[in-house]
Amino acid sequence: MGTADFWLNSDRPPDDARVLWVGAGTRDTGLSLTRLTFEITHATDSDTNAERDFLIGELQEYRLIESVRSYRSGDRLLNEHVNHYVTDGEVAVGNLTQS
Repeated sequence: MGTADFWLNSDRPPDDARVLWVGAGTRDTGLSLTRLTFEITHATDSDTNAERDFLIGELQEYRLIESVRSYRSGDRLLNEHVNHYVTDGEVAVGNLTQS
C-alpha cells in the first residue's frame, strides 16, 4: 500500500459481477481537544440516521444509485464474506473534485 501503484490500481471486477460497497458517514460539527492527551478529535452530530437519510437522498436525487435496501443489526447480508478491520484511529478528509 506504500506505493502509488496501489492507489492508482485500475483493476476492476467483471462488468457482470455483483459488487457490494459499504460505507459509513457522520456529519462533523466541530473540532476539539481530548481532555487527557490534548489530541485533536472531531465532534459529530448525534443523529446518524439523519446523515444516512441525507446521503441516500443525495445519491438518489443525482441518480447515482438505483435502489436502496435497509438492514438492521443481525440481518444477514446478501454477501456471506465479512471483512474484519484494524484501525490506527486516524480520520482522513478528502475534498471531491467536480468532474
